[in-house]
Amino acid sequence: MNFSLLGFPTSIQGSFLLTVGFLGYLSFADQIDRIIAFVVIAVVAVLVHELGHAVVARRQGTVEVPTITLAGMAGLTRYRPKTEPSRMQSIMVSFAGPFAGMVMGAAILALDWSGAIERTPFVDDLFRIGLFTTFAWSILNLLPILPLDGGHILADLIPGSRAVRRRRAAIVSVLTAGLGALALWQWTGSLFGPIYLAMFAFQNLSAVNAGDRETPMTPPLSVRADSPDGSGPNR
Repeated sequence: MNFSLLGFPTSIQGSFLLTVGFLGYLSFADQIDRIIAFVVIAVVAVLVHELGHAVVARRQGTVEVPTITLAGMAGLTRYRPKTEPSRMQSIMVSFAGPFAGMVMGAAILALDWSGAIERTPFVDDLFRIGLFTTFAWSILNLLPILPLDGGHILADLIPGSRAVRRRRAAIVSVLTAGLGALALWQWTGSLFGPIYLAMFAFQNLSAVNAGDRETPMTPPLSVRADSPDGSGPNR
């Protein structure tokens, strides 16, 4: 599914729809209406998140228009800045995604509190899904775990060269993802979320063991990867 969203080339692949559909099934079992609602709301929430990255990146100046892709378990915003961005500029791009998600969550929360919509069990579940895919996923993406937004922000805050910062951020990512996997397994009893975080821990451990090399100081292809959690909204 390819289209333009506010001028940004956007692609939604079937693998992403299958992933969020599976997450919806984990939350609502055989309730097909809730599962469909979960997929629709999740897609909108992730698109809003990625738009946050894309809009800020474009305002800073890019060689080409940023592109947005939803595939597998992630939303990706790709862009190439015209000049090497400062650390603060990179942090602003990283934070823009979760911030956009939280703004959407605040709007949903305000609508929930307003009482403007007649409450039914289905409407209650819609609000739960909306708050989960905005607030919860935004908080998840701010965890100091590469390649999530919080991991990029951490790498920009750590002193040292780019290679040193990446390696140190990867070490923190291993610890955070590992502890998060254990905590999520104890809290939810589900395996999907812990396996998801364990995958991040393994990826970063491999990066630490392999070591990082300095990259040329040329405008890099920047990717913001933002991924949904494996656990569903609490019923």
